[in-house]
Amino acid sequence: MPFLRSFITCIGMLIILFFIIPGTSSFAHSSLEKTFPKDGERLNQSPPSIEVWFQDPVVIHPESIKLADETGNPIQIEKPIVDPKDKTHVISRINNDLPAGNYVANINVISLDGDVMKENLMFQVIGEGNKNKKKETLKIVDFLPDDGEIVHESPKKIDLWFNMPAEITAIGVFDDRQQSVMVKEPIIDPKDPTHVMVYFGEELSSGTYQVTWYARPSKTFDNSEPDILDVFYFAVDKFTPIQQGNKGVPTKSLWFQNIGLKQWGYWILFIGLTTLFGGTFFNSVILKENDSKWNKISLALIILVLIGEGIIVISQKVETGNLSMIHFLSLKFVWIPVIQGILLVLGLLFDKIRLFFYGMALLLLPAVIGHASYPRYGGYLTIGVNVLHLLTSSIWIGGLFGLITIPKKENMKDRLKNVIPKFSKWALISFVVIIFTGLFMTKQYVPSFTIKNFIQSEWGKGVVFKIVATFFVLGLGYLQRRSIKNLTSKAVNKVIYRARVEWIYGVFILFFASILVVSAPSAAEQGIYPSSVEKEKVKLDVNISPLYPGLNVLTMNFNNKDIEKVEVTLSMLPNYNVTYNAFKVDKGVFKLTGNLLHATGTMNMNVKAKKFNGESVEFSFKIVIPGEMRLGES
Repeated sequence: MPFLRSFITCIGMLIILFFIIPGTSSFAHSSLEKTFPKDGERLNQSPPSIEVWFQDPVVIHPESIKLADETGNPIQIEKPIVDPKDKTHVISRINNDLPAGNYVANINVISLDGDVMKENLMFQVIGEGNKNKKKETLKIVDFLPDDGEIVHESPKKIDLWFNMPAEITAIGVFDDRQQSVMVKEPIIDPKDPTHVMVYFGEELSSGTYQVTWYARPSKTFDNSEPDILDVFYFAVDKFTPIQQGNKGVPTKSLWFQNIGLKQWGYWILFIGLTTLFGGTFFNSVILKENDSKWNKISLALIILVLIGEGIIVISQKVETGNLSMIHFLSLKFVWIPVIQGILLVLGLLFDKIRLFFYGMALLLLPAVIGHASYPRYGGYLTIGVNVLHLLTSSIWIGGLFGLITIPKKENMKDRLKNVIPKFSKWALISFVVIIFTGLFMTKQYVPSFTIKNFIQSEWGKGVVFKIVATFFVLGLGYLQRRSIKNLTSKAVNKVIYRARVEWIYGVFILFFASILVVSAPSAAEQGIYPSSVEKEKVKLDVNISPLYPGLNVLTMNFNNKDIEKVEVTLSMLPNYNVTYNAFKVDKGVFKLTGNLLHATGTMNMNVKAKKFNGESVEFSFKIVIPGEMRLGES
């Protein structure tokens, strides 16, 4: 008991410390796919509903979608519902037509692992009465050299054609080393005010060039529109990748940034629940003894579990904002912990079936914690593996705790000589299962990665620290197995001491497990899905190098040599959407260079390949860019 009292005292002091130190908020782990209306969209008439699509199902509540006008006054809409045909689709109907004006929809949903997602969706209703009054916005119609064109001699000028008279407010031309090229003042064609010419002040050497320009409607036509920006690329003689200048290497912390109050609650919960179930398993199945000391320890562990649950629920309430208490209590992240608490109390009261009650409380964890419940991570198979991981972890950690808290009796050493080998077999089997299930889930969560990006992410660092601690445990286990083979009364004390050390390592492993819960696996992931696809007898292999934000080269290899032109559209929520024409560098080989991956997160890529006979084939890809600040995800 002194050991237990000391441990609980330390936990209590750390809880107080973490209440004093503000926690770091974590990013939610569900990907926002699209919205209706689109963010920033201008509508001619009132939308019938506010709709949001996610990559994974989410948990909603009556205040998950709220609508307000430009002055902040709330607009009455129906309670959000989940589309019965598509669990990732959330809809909130608008009963009355919205008058012309600006509106903002506040989205507040909860991902399957308990992280709260908040988004603001802004749109404008123009109204039928103003439809004809809507002014045409400035757009680029054509330009020379063309986007993705390889010219065979240095061009004299750049030609830009707009849909209305326009003036260039700024323009820059940069070579493949990002050095600026001298250009003269833009000239408006006197015969065609929609045509602007920009002459070069020097001859261009071979390689790729980037043109960035700003334009606005001509003063003589319309000066009310803001400047528009566009970027396009051309090459002289040959395609060359645009090179990244020396930017220096950003300093990254070796420790974790996601440590906070909620993560601390998960750690306390893991310690209490795994130790409670595993210790009870040890006493009931291995030791086959139920004494008053373990009943007292069980009560202390239950209190520990309730403290952890309380911290998590309080953090959840803070994250959900102004959600009413009635609606908050209806969330599964609240009522499932209540059920767990009831099961633990029932287990304490009914000793003959307490292992069943404690086990049920443990098995409810994946319903509210962790990433296994996400369909994209394998669905029921991954949930089942996660349950097995939890059970075996509990048998190992809780069994160690049960072993080191066995009441000291006169004949206890003689009894331990029989109990320790039996527990050792359970621990060995459990630890092997823990390793294999852990490796399986890591592969499910992060199917594609590089070592560098993996260890730089919060989630990857957590896995690495768990692996290091696991190796220490394996070393201790090897020593323990040697001692147990020739177990004497004298060696029992050494085995018990090592069991204490091993349990402490187990507690640290649970700490890193709590880090994994509040971290996004996608921050460690990188890849293009699929990297190869075939459609209408046209096969396309794609590759992006390097696959992180900055300057990139996209390479597309077609098995069909009849491809004449390739158009690539890159999009990422909330409002990033660009289209480029790729350079044709060989038969069936097209490339694109520039700042293609502008941020970490999930990006959609659409490739439209046009054949010489006029037919076209479209391919869709998902690009996962590693990093903690996730755009296109929430």
